Amino acid sequence: MRHLLTITVLALLLGGCALSPQQIEIEPNVTVPTVNRGNNMPVQVIAVDSRSKQAFGSRGGVYKDTALVQPANDIRQAIAESVRKGLQSQGFNAFNPGQDATTLEVRLEQLDYIPEQGSVVNEVTLNLELLAEARRGPTTHTGTYKSSVVHDVPFTPNASRNQTMINDILGKAIQRMLQDPEMLNFLSGNDTP
Repeated sequence: MRHLLTITVLALLLGGCALSPQQIEIEPNVTVPTVNRGNNMPVQVIAVDSRSKQAFGSRGGVYKDTALVQPANDIRQAIAESVRKGLQSQGFNAFNPGQDATTLEVRLEQLDYIPEQGSVVNEVTLNLELLAEARRGPTTHTGTYKSSVVHDVPFTPNASRNQTMINDILGKAIQRMLQDPEMLNFLSGNDTP
């Protein structure tokens, strides 16, 4: 009996070093003031995922090459929807913009999930870069929004915790873009914001 208990404990310890892959829902939450800043100016929102890999990164552990953190839904659609809602609440026409609209292309250039080294992960670093390019005729206005956050966690994060951390950093970057005075001035029709 004692031998069986030892084998069971060893199997549990060794199994604890292997982490399974995770699929997380991308739903960036953005809170911007409800104001009529846009005066119904039309804005066509296009979201692009410019990252070279679908996965944000690995959860670490023994089998880090397969313990990937990946989006479960279309990240471009999630970003575009979040940006449209934020613009709409500020008085822009982002859901039915028409042909003469200003184009706002929002590109996710980087969203890296980096666990600390080792089989037990107690720290995760997230690095993000979002690039926004607004075009109206021959005039272009760009903005870059970067973030880096280190999370100290008591245990290797589960899917729910990773989903919260990733949506939080993405949502805050989108929110900064939607509160950038120069970007809002350009989207409102001012060619020299």
